[in-house]
Amino acid sequence: MITLNKLAVKCREIALQRHKITRDSSHKGLAIGISMEWRELINASDDPSKHISDYSEREEEAADIIIAAMTYLQSIGCKDIEQLIKDKISFNEKRTD
Repeated sequence: MITLNKLAVKCREIALQRHKITRDSSHKGLAIGISMEWRELINASDDPSKHISDYSEREEEAADIIIAAMTYLQSIGCKDIEQLIKDKISFNEKRTD
């Protein structure tokens, strides 16, 4: 099984190849990319995706948000994305607010 950390490296490489980001993209620029994906999700429908027909447009766009977030974390130097997510889930589980 491939880990999120390895997937994040691949996501960043693809984003670089597609010129979605550059090696010098700032935190703000990367965050704007995530925001753009959110806007696409808001406008997505339950119709089948034009790109991946086994999934809806909403499912595909939600996946793009995850990909953009993993690319962001990889780009800012997060050492262990998988552990970060596990730790955040654990923290949220204990929250009372």
